[in-house]
Amino acid sequence: MDNYLNIILQNTYTLSQLKHRISALKAFLEQQFFGGIKDLSQIDINWINSLSPTFLQNFNKDNLASVFEGLQRQITQLQTLTLYLTFDPDIESIQQIGEFARRTFSPLIMLDIKYDPNLIAGTALVWKGVYKDYSLRSKIDARKGEILESFKKFLR
Repeated sequence: MDNYLNIILQNTYTLSQLKHRISALKAFLEQQFFGGIKDLSQIDINWINSLSPTFLQNFNKDNLASVFEGLQRQITQLQTLTLYLTFDPDIESIQQIGEFARRTFSPLIMLDIKYDPNLIAGTALVWKGVYKDYSLRSKIDARKGEILESFKKFLR
């Protein structure tokens, strides 16, 4: 079971991307084994085609449900680094951040990227329940008194 997840995680970096890919893979395999028509995007089809044929051969109609139940349980066990950014990162940026996080923290870490327009020039992180703001906003908030005093000098 761990092997399935490790293969899926090779180029999957965010929780939302992981959940989407598992859903697409399940839909694809259900279509293969039970018929029906599932509309998958070209991006999903390309990703599924990038998986090795031997990986896909591990699935059959008898183990499909149990494998995906196991994957869902494993997802809840993964460590998550939440990133608050001032922009919506593109795929290349997510890959670079994800690769760095996996080298730095854990090969199985997942990113949960959130948009925060209130940050200024930086990021905020949540790791193991601890929030750290590394943006300019936190620096300004920390020195608010000094900044106000500086402005008051110019007003006199």
